[in-house]
Amino acid sequence: MQRIVFFWWAGVLGVVLPAALADPILEGYTVISGKGYAFELKAPQGWYLDDTAARGQGVNVAFFPKGYEWDDAPAVCYARVRTVGGEVNRVEDQVKDTLRNLRQNGATDPAARFVRTITTQDASKAQVYYFSGDRFGNREATAYIQAKASIQFVTLSARDQTAFQNALPAFESLVSSYEDLTKSPSGDGGH
Repeated sequence: MQRIVFFWWAGVLGVVLPAALADPILEGYTVISGKGYAFELKAPQGWYLDDTAARGQGVNVAFFPKGYEWDDAPAVCYARVRTVGGEVNRVEDQVKDTLRNLRQNGATDPAARFVRTITTQDASKAQVYYFSGDRFGNREATAYIQAKASIQFVTLSARDQTAFQNALPAFESLVSSYEDLTKSPSGDGGH
């Protein structure tokens, strides 16, 4: 089965620091930063963080279970950022744009369903949507965090429903670890 990354467009940004990581780091931390945003994520227990494995697919930081690589894992996670503007200013706009992109890439009946909100380590609210219907049979969950100038998101992509269900606890742990580094200590950092 082929690994596909649902979110492929020119408006996606992301720079991972430190940028010189060469080997995957088991249960490591990473900072993703760019113009107007910076946030930290921690790899779930038993998962690797890798900032080079998925660069060819436009992914700045990837997460995958111990014992696998990005290319052969039954489930992976990744983080991205989209600057707001044009037709995408809210999470709901991003969801619609993702469905449009799926249709343009051959999905005949893509679907998105809001599932729940996860409160992150820094009390940000991550809106979780499940996606299905791509032409490869992948299942995805994406947690969107609305920031002032961007939408930051973490995605779980699984090759089938079983892998999806098995990886959900790791995905929820990853999303929960999110910390907006631009927030002031009092929590009024622009969300």
